Amino acid sequence: MIPKIYLIITDGSYNYQNAVIDQFDIISIPKKLVKKRILVNCDGCFIHYFLKELKISETYRNSFIRNMQNILECGYCLEIKLQSTSLDLIDYCWNERVNEMVREKSELDHVFSWLSTLGGAFSALGDYMTKYAETAGKISINQFKVAARLGNPQIISRCKLYFALSLIQIKKFKVAKKIIHKVYKNELNSIVIDVKLLRMCKGIWAKLQYEHFLYIMKPNRSCNMK
Repeated sequence: MIPKIYLIITDGSYNYQNAVIDQFDIISIPKKLVKKRILVNCDGCFIHYFLKELKISETYRNSFIRNMQNILECGYCLEIKLQSTSLDLIDYCWNERVNEMVREKSELDHVFSWLSTLGGAFSALGDYMTKYAETAGKISINQFKVAARLGNPQIISRCKLYFALSLIQIKKFKVAKKIIHKVYKNELNSIVIDVKLLRMCKGIWAKLQYEHFLYIMKPNRSCNMK
């Protein structure tokens, strides 16, 4: 017969786990154990690492079972009552991870601000020279990559509109039209609607119509959008 230890983890009013420990694993069981119990008060933090070690280490698990033979022979189960930790522990690994995430976000915000300033300048010049509009489009693509890293859907949509604006300046009206329409439609279907983003869509759409009108009014131009 495979030796087993029945374990209950509680805080006195609520049972957090009922489990069976054998030489192969520690397995949670749904039913409440009615066996005679031996009560042990333990620090909650200690129990966390204790259970983790029982789960991953076969050597530790078998050693624990051997040293608890007296409980097995008497037919008792082990009840562990959780106590408040005597000392607050600092999770240095998680602290380092959060620190890196904060630093990364700060740097990304900084980069995005610079790209926005630079992109705005080239976009303004793009109304007069195509090469500046093309540069503004490249900057908006880089902004999109940064926004995707930041994980902000509103900023991502704005970057798409910036790119659509650069397409309008280089007379790529059809592609710009599709981008504006998609961003506008997605925003209307979102749970929280960004009114400013909708107004941006309408403003860039008005520019598209105006630029397309000027384009087709020039001699030898087709009335269809490119």
